[in-house]
Amino acid sequence: MTVTAIAAGDPDDRDGQELLAQARDRHSDLDDVPHAHLGEPTWLDKLSPEARAKTIAGLERGSNVVPLPLAPGDACTCPTWGRPGQHPKCPACQRARQETAESVAAQQRAFRQAAWKRCLEGTYADYADATLSGLRPEQDPDGRVSRWLDTDSRTLVLVGDNSLGKTHTGFAVCNEAVRRDMWVVAWNVADLNDQLRPGGPIRAFEYAERCDHLFLDDLGAEKISEWTLEQLYRLIDSRVRNRRRTGISTNLPYDERGFNDTPPEKRPVHPNMIGRYGARIVHRIMHEATVVRVQGDSWRKPAPW
Repeated sequence: MTVTAIAAGDPDDRDGQELLAQARDRHSDLDDVPHAHLGEPTWLDKLSPEARAKTIAGLERGSNVVPLPLAPGDACTCPTWGRPGQHPKCPACQRARQETAESVAAQQRAFRQAAWKRCLEGTYADYADATLSGLRPEQDPDGRVSRWLDTDSRTLVLVGDNSLGKTHTGFAVCNEAVRRDMWVVAWNVADLNDQLRPGGPIRAFEYAERCDHLFLDDLGAEKISEWTLEQLYRLIDSRVRNRRRTGISTNLPYDERGFNDTPPEKRPVHPNMIGRYGARIVHRIMHEATVVRVQGDSWRKPAPW
């Protein structure tokens, strides 16, 4: 965005330059969003009605600022419009609004990067280097995983036996989402349940609910109760309704039919997702989901004697 001063030769040029200088020097951050100081008179309030109208008209003529979207009730500390509402043609107001937006966006970006770094430094440090290009064909059949972020599907369900690389695959998607500047949160489901209990982090559920991409690892390994089922339902239902992306890894088949290669004599398969979580939760998980069966050899092998 380009901000210009009042046109040269205009009698109100000095006032416009002053406002622009104040806007450029203004520091903005998440805790310093502009607000009106209703009890403090501005320099315009000291002018006569005629001088005030002339000054405002001069400021309006001299600005070619493209207005940013204005939210009702927004205000600016600029001395020209020190009351609720911003004038779309006031250069100082627009510059202050732009700087605030840029500052907030930068801090949000830093927050997302720092949060993901903390995640990788803890339980999931082994997956910091997981990439979509490094997935084996068994983890990315027909490119269904590596292309998922570019599809309209909002849920990726990675199913398969233990130790086949489902978590590694899920984190390859997470790392790519972070690279695309998305807000990503990853939880082992058992750990998330523990954090959601009274006394846990205040915003654990909020972050899991509102992030751009949530990865729930090892669904099915946690202990379940009426309370945990309620939390899972609330979380999944909110993310599905708001069309936020969710990745899930589990070794549970969808229902009693098992996987495609489960022989008939071994059906019904227990446990399964329907039997464990109920149709209300599972149908939401599977709504417009991309389901990928991860196969291959186990990644976990005993050390040689």
